[in-house]
Amino acid sequence: MTSDTPDMIVSGVPYAVTDVEGDEPSTLESFVGQTTMHTQGPTGEHEVSGSGEHEHDGAVRVHEKDHDGTGRDVRTWTVSPDPDPDHEGFVAVG
Repeated sequence: MTSDTPDMIVSGVPYAVTDVEGDEPSTLESFVGQTTMHTQGPTGEHEVSGSGEHEHDGAVRVHEKDHDGTGRDVRTWTVSPDPDPDHEGFVAVG
């Protein structure tokens, strides 16, 4: 029996969200429910599939799962607007 090892990421480091479901995200609502987003960061590009839900801190938590978002938990990402005033868009921290 084999298992897929999740891609390595740098925990606590923001990754730029490049798209959600193939589109540029415009609001945090884009990340709620079953979703697939792509991120770009220090360890390259990553596809993240899972379920997102609003949190009270103005962010969305995306619970990444293996098998295209339907399997076991892999990690949790916190998605929020990019804090850098020179950048628009969103960042995800795993």
